[in-house]
Amino acid sequence: MTRDILYVDDEETNLIVFESAFEDDFNIRTATNAAEALEILDEHPIPVVVADQRMPEMTGVEMFAILRQKYPHTQRVILTGYADSEAIIDAINEGQVYQYVRKPWQRIELLAVLRRALQAHDLSLQNSVLTDRLLVSERSAMLGQATARIAHEMSNQLNVLPLLEVIEDDYAADEQLAQLAEIARSTYERLNELVAEVKDFMRFDTRAFDRQPLNLAECVQELVSFLRFHRSVPHERLSVKMAGAPVVNGNKLKLHQVMLNLVQNAADAIDETDDGMIELTLGQLPDQAVISVADNGCGMPADLLERIWEPFFTTKGTNGNGMGLDITRQLVESHDGTIECSSTPGEGARFTIYLPLSDEQEITGDCTETSQATHSFR
Repeated sequence: MTRDILYVDDEETNLIVFESAFEDDFNIRTATNAAEALEILDEHPIPVVVADQRMPEMTGVEMFAILRQKYPHTQRVILTGYADSEAIIDAINEGQVYQYVRKPWQRIELLAVLRRALQAHDLSLQNSVLTDRLLVSERSAMLGQATARIAHEMSNQLNVLPLLEVIEDDYAADEQLAQLAEIARSTYERLNELVAEVKDFMRFDTRAFDRQPLNLAECVQELVSFLRFHRSVPHERLSVKMAGAPVVNGNKLKLHQVMLNLVQNAADAIDETDDGMIELTLGQLPDQAVISVADNGCGMPADLLERIWEPFFTTKGTNGNGMGLDITRQLVESHDGTIECSSTPGEGARFTIYLPLSDEQEITGDCTETSQATHSFR
């Protein structure tokens, strides 16, 4: 691939000569002044910039001082006469210039400088990536230690099962209280499973979770009942539609975790949208179950959409840790499924999960279409 080089000089003749000398080796861009060069760099990342030192309004070194702050990986080469040598040496010492070349320059000499500058640019980027990975590793280690302590404390606090048994035994006739106790028991089991998962992870245990034939319609209905008491999800903005009751080989708690995370993300996306809605849909193809969670919230541009599955990448700032979608993807894939996302800025996003059907397609429970919304999803 031909690499980009930007040459800045206020003399048109010099621009023509430079472009003619190196057009077979690089993709040459030119600018006649510093302001024009900065505009080009704002629109296109350029690995190496070559500039004449003596230019009106702003010298090459002064321009490079700006470039060093805005584009630290871009390598900066200055062309200068003998009279400018002292100023250029000072600029090199201050890190504003990668190298300077005296006029009149020779093609072979300058070509070697440009190739080394490109190598220096690539090395700078690689070092930056390695530094970022090191920081992520350190953050992961600290997060792991904190998570282990939190899991231990949560385990100590989850000793509520005897209380639930008392409610179920002594107040069985109270239908509403019995329903709340059932939801509390389901939540207790879910939290216990998550705590065990964290502890296994800290021990580097790769224990596979159990899977069995699971009616997804019943699974979705249980999640909806749980969401009624989940304050992070606006229940009145949630629409649930089910067509059929596909059966998959799955783990109910893990699939609840997947759907809950997607619904919570959708709730965050519509938080500042007056008519924001979330649509949870269950459908069935000939050999796959299909679960989708869609919203009409803020949406995501293409560059962010490509990165949402990366560990620790988040669009929520300090309100997110960037682990949710990575874990969601892993859980879906552990069910031999796939997950994909489509999104348009300002129009919302849709996450779609495909899970292979179980051989046991025995339909149980009510699979009629239901809606938990007060108005239709748009």
